[in-house]
Amino acid sequence: MDDEALADLVRGRAKQCCEYCQLPEIISSARFQIDHIIAQQHGGKTVASNLALACLADNNHKGPNLAEVDPRTGKRTWLFHPRRQKWARHFRWLGPVLIGRTSVGRATIATLAMNLPHRVAQRAALIAEGVFPP
Repeated sequence: MDDEALADLVRGRAKQCCEYCQLPEIISSARFQIDHIIAQQHGGKTVASNLALACLADNNHKGPNLAEVDPRTGKRTWLFHPRRQKWARHFRWLGPVLIGRTSVGRATIATLAMNLPHRVAQRAALIAEGVFPP
């Protein structure tokens, strides 16, 4: 499969939404990025099972990170893996604020800085317009 076909597969599978924060790509001025869930520097391959659609903010904050400290327990935990884990198991919405249900969710929210004030404000505006969450 060529790079363009692989990117199309990832976008279609994600329904053009960030697989971390669920933001719809259509509201962004920049095209979402294809994220290596396990970074290439850690041996991650460029294959469908290791790729996720990620908004620019989430992908930039995630970088090559695989794990983080759970802010509640202080214990190291893996970050959310969109191909192996179900989003609703680890996250839930409280209005425009993303809440971690598990250590994986909490660590991912912290690492990806998902609840920065400007990101919460953006989601609140999208909720008011009736276009979020998906």
